[in-house]
Amino acid sequence: MSNALHPLERRVLAALAPLGSAPFEALVAAASLNEDQVRRALQWLASKGLVSIGSSVESRLELVREPPELDLVHQVSQAPAPLTVGELRGKFDSPDEFSAAFGRARGSGWIKVDEGPAQVVRVADAAGIESLRSVVRSIAAGKAEDDMTSEEAGIVSDLLKRGLVRRVETRTTTVAVTDKGRISSSLASDAHLIDRLTPDILASGTWRGRKLRPIDVEAKAPSFFPGRRHPVRDFIREVREVYLSMGFTELQGDSVHSAFWNFDALFIPQDHPGREMQDTFYLDGLSDAALKRSGVVAKVASVHEDGWKTGSRGWGYRWRLEEARRLVLRTHNTVLSVKALSETKEREARVFAVSKVYRNENLDYKHLAEFYQMDGIMVGEGLNVRHLMGFLTEFYKKLGMAGVKLWPTYFPYTEPSLQVVGYSKAFKSWIELGGSGVFRPEVTQPLGVRVPVLAWGPGIERLMLMRFGLEDMRALYGSDLSWLRNRGELAGS
Repeated sequence: MSNALHPLERRVLAALAPLGSAPFEALVAAASLNEDQVRRALQWLASKGLVSIGSSVESRLELVREPPELDLVHQVSQAPAPLTVGELRGKFDSPDEFSAAFGRARGSGWIKVDEGPAQVVRVADAAGIESLRSVVRSIAAGKAEDDMTSEEAGIVSDLLKRGLVRRVETRTTTVAVTDKGRISSSLASDAHLIDRLTPDILASGTWRGRKLRPIDVEAKAPSFFPGRRHPVRDFIREVREVYLSMGFTELQGDSVHSAFWNFDALFIPQDHPGREMQDTFYLDGLSDAALKRSGVVAKVASVHEDGWKTGSRGWGYRWRLEEARRLVLRTHNTVLSVKALSETKEREARVFAVSKVYRNENLDYKHLAEFYQMDGIMVGEGLNVRHLMGFLTEFYKKLGMAGVKLWPTYFPYTEPSLQVVGYSKAFKSWIELGGSGVFRPEVTQPLGVRVPVLAWGPGIERLMLMRFGLEDMRALYGSDLSWLRNRGELAGS
């Protein structure tokens, strides 16, 4: 084995053998190599049992700054004349710091304030403040936390919470040569060993009479992390492939739309809570001046007011063009589907969109302000909710999510409406994946579509929670390199 060692291994082993054991930093200096080279060589040597590596962590307390109440009591005790509360306040740069120090010193009984208009401050318990002063001195002198009494430990705990003291950890790595390593070190010889053949060695003939370093076929290969697509991008590619395999065409569109196409065309009333600022990002001061109450817009407006020719009574309010002109960041990709319907009026169609949408959400484990949504519609004669249930079941099965359920729910623009839910092992409960349903006549007829339209719109990130068994959507966009590199092993949760 000795002659099969890499040059870095032989050099590190030669430096460590006479020492027996050494801290990592000392071994770097003794081997005259950089830290990465020594670290790599130690990994190889440890895997062969030639060295052992141990680590220890030493914790110590470090004083960030003295408690302000010590300065306050010192000011009171050393003043040539009694100080009033106002005079004492003037000796502090920060009013907040004075208030905190004064309140703590007075609450602990270290000082008292004379009754009367003067409010003179006097020291009441010098011995009490001395306990705090003693602990501060001990920390500054380097006293170990384990050597402190229970009373001192309580004071330290309070100082840590206040940020006046912090724990500093020092990690030490120690490397020791094993008996097997000593033997290998004594046998290793560089004199006649060739680590690699070069054109110069071959041309000069210096390889004659020398040995090539044997290759250790049992040595572990180094980990290699090539560049790769982000997991969200990978999943979107997979979703697109499923849609395309099922005969769908992809839609593309802008991120900014008028409130008319984002809300009104979907039969969402103009006073709906979901259109308020707390849910929608509006573009301040901008509107679609080209939008007129004519054609499709006039029909949609009539549907809202009295139902138009759909057989509905509408919402029964006066529709306002100014509200419909407001520009918004799209809150869903259904806006792309509806615009496509109004432009083509096809009797048979299958289209989908996978793009970012934007909502003014409070960020938590299952809500993001900016996320990907896939939206799809199917247009055709005779389509009904059973076709929708069959399609969604097959679609999720192709994504490896067979355990989904469809629950009845309500949406303003579909009837009947279904909520797609999936069981999450991470949450141990059912979570909402997306809405679906059959577009109401109030949505389709003003667009010139007279046949049933099936629609759905799940969020990509929620599906990934299911796929990867995650508990928080924010982890998808975090910086956990270990998860990003090994996410394939986590799939299938």
